[in-house]
Amino acid sequence: MKKVSKKALSIFVASQLALGTMLGGSAVMAEEAAPAEEAQATYALNKIGSYEVGTHNEDGGVAEIVKYNKDNGKFYLVNGSSNPPSLDIVSLGDGQGELKKEKTVLVKELAETNGFVFGDLTSVVVNTETDLVYVAVQEADAAKPGKILALDYDGELVKEYAAGIQPDMITATADGKYVLTADEAEHRTGVPGADPKGSVTIVDTVGGKSVQVYFDKPAVIADDVHIRGAVDANGIIAGAGTKADALYDLEPEYITISEDGKLAYVTLQENNAIATVDIAKGEIVSVKSLGYKDYNDPANELDIVKDGEIKFENVPFLGAYMPDGIASYTVDGKTYVVTANEGDATEWPNRVGVSEVGELKGKLDAESEAYKFLQGTDAYDGVEAMTDRGNDAIYMYGGRSFSIYEADTMKQVFDSGSDFERITATAVPEYFNTSNSKAKLDDRSEKKGPEPEDVKIGVIGDRTYAFIGLERIGGVMMYDVTNPLEPSFVSYVNTREFADTEGEVILDTDTAPEGLEFISAEDSPTGNPLLLVAFEVGGKVGVFEVAEESVLSEISFTDIEDSYAKEAIEMLATFGYMNGVGEDKFAPKAGMTRADFTLLLARLAEVELGELDRSSFTDVAADAYYAAAVEWAAENGIVNGMGDGSFQPEEGVTREQMAAMLVRNAKLMGIELPKANEPIVFSDEASISEYAKEAVAIAQQAGIISGKDSAAGVIFAPQEMATREQTAMMLFHLMSAVMASAAE
Repeated sequence: MKKVSKKALSIFVASQLALGTMLGGSAVMAEEAAPAEEAQATYALNKIGSYEVGTHNEDGGVAEIVKYNKDNGKFYLVNGSSNPPSLDIVSLGDGQGELKKEKTVLVKELAETNGFVFGDLTSVVVNTETDLVYVAVQEADAAKPGKILALDYDGELVKEYAAGIQPDMITATADGKYVLTADEAEHRTGVPGADPKGSVTIVDTVGGKSVQVYFDKPAVIADDVHIRGAVDANGIIAGAGTKADALYDLEPEYITISEDGKLAYVTLQENNAIATVDIAKGEIVSVKSLGYKDYNDPANELDIVKDGEIKFENVPFLGAYMPDGIASYTVDGKTYVVTANEGDATEWPNRVGVSEVGELKGKLDAESEAYKFLQGTDAYDGVEAMTDRGNDAIYMYGGRSFSIYEADTMKQVFDSGSDFERITATAVPEYFNTSNSKAKLDDRSEKKGPEPEDVKIGVIGDRTYAFIGLERIGGVMMYDVTNPLEPSFVSYVNTREFADTEGEVILDTDTAPEGLEFISAEDSPTGNPLLLVAFEVGGKVGVFEVAEESVLSEISFTDIEDSYAKEAIEMLATFGYMNGVGEDKFAPKAGMTRADFTLLLARLAEVELGELDRSSFTDVAADAYYAAAVEWAAENGIVNGMGDGSFQPEEGVTREQMAAMLVRNAKLMGIELPKANEPIVFSDEASISEYAKEAVAIAQQAGIISGKDSAAGVIFAPQEMATREQTAMMLFHLMSAVMASAAE
């Protein structure tokens, strides 16, 4: 199975976005939509260095949260591999090679004062305005409040503050005046009446006061927020709770702070909601539901069947976004929040909110679309779903995507649809929807798929980008979100080694991105932006340089407006595959020469063509712009001469010649073209040259070529000269076939 190169993946995804044929990203237009913008720089994430804690664990929790200190060039890592967990201080240096730890901060020793019993170290944040590092610490007793420790840059204790129960994430306003924690307060015992109160801790570092903000005002909680109710006799959460239950049920997960430092936006993951908090007032402003993703929408196709195959489909089910990580940024004075839609099931002793479709489908309303869809099939019985959302539909966990919302209303303006699964199916098809502990294709399809975990925003030049880590299959997605209404895919990198030669999963690798940290070019030791990625299973921190690959400006021509191949022509021209015939002309109806087509095939194969000393053909000059491509193609059996020592480079290429050359090129690239279409017999089959018959059949089934309607039936017209627009469409279809092959 061929692995697709990063360049080919980027080009293909960009082309599919332009043509609207692959990726399901959807945008809900706001009242005043910003104008669409052209693609700018193309970036790649290149790994240049790493730090290893020295161990790994398939259950995660090894290398979790990482934060960079621009003042001293060091990063601080929550190291869960030690017993007890500790804080590693690591010098980034130039970011390259194997990085070494400078110091281990024994947080347990610092925290255990005044009867406090250390339970866990969960998060860290660096504030360079106050020259302090803050860490969140949980109590060993999951029902007792935690602590916030303020440390100097060397890890020495400066001060401590009270936190709420189970502080899980910590952050600070840019000026350092306020430090906040998301106090998750999970119901870990499952004992009725013992669920602790979730809260947001706000520390006023100037006044020295720490307060916990609770969800005790039902009026600010939207009616459609997911609040879990009581359990049945089997410990299953069987229905919804009330707003009165929110005080105990809402579980803060992650926090982002508005640019002006006035508002905090808090993900309530299990509740599929985001809370807005007025920091200075210490008040909950609102709690808004994020709604549910419609998996029957063509933009949201997904693979939810664990059958060892990559199969995208629509189903009449809904998905709770349930974001984990959240970030925010401002565009023209308006704040937007960005979420990584992971999903999370409730599974505590005697309190479980997850089941499978096989257990739930018999309880569905007989008039519901889900009930009708599931009749007579058990193919979806293993799909994970929520138990407490009623019987009107099947509700799945997670959105398998990232979303952008208007912060003031929590109106969704963009969701990446099925992008993540589509892209990973192309980039690493052998391990599509695999898990941390198994190197098995489709292992997570019935659950939450790739599981987007964290998201960070970074500014490069005058553009804004989102980086999203995929916890299960691994890797990081990069999107241009400069226009929040029309984000565009930029790059995907996955440096995980999945399996050894025996097929056994490798854990000691870049597995399970947990925390991300963006470092601007201004603060980077390399002069280029960096992304730190903490891999919680592999126990590593990867250092990725965000390197510019090329600057693309969409190329258009004045003579292709009426061409059926307009989008394909523009895509191929933009990425340098095809050129125009003048400043703004493409000549779509003009013929394609043998020389030019051979050059296109070399570009498609990503061949590095050098200079040619002499040509093997009498009519090909060694210094001709196409000479090296012709020589390469001849040496590899893609093209043949005319039998008299000539190549006839300026002659047109026929449709049958083009089919033969395309198929040979695909074979050389190691691509087994898919049989996507039923074979047909062309009415002019007898006119196809013997050497080209097999190639024509293969290309037709792969969807690269098609016939033409005529009075005699569907003909192929093998001797007809191919036009430039026909060539563009055939090349695009070949690229599609290549990606389809990679995903098989």
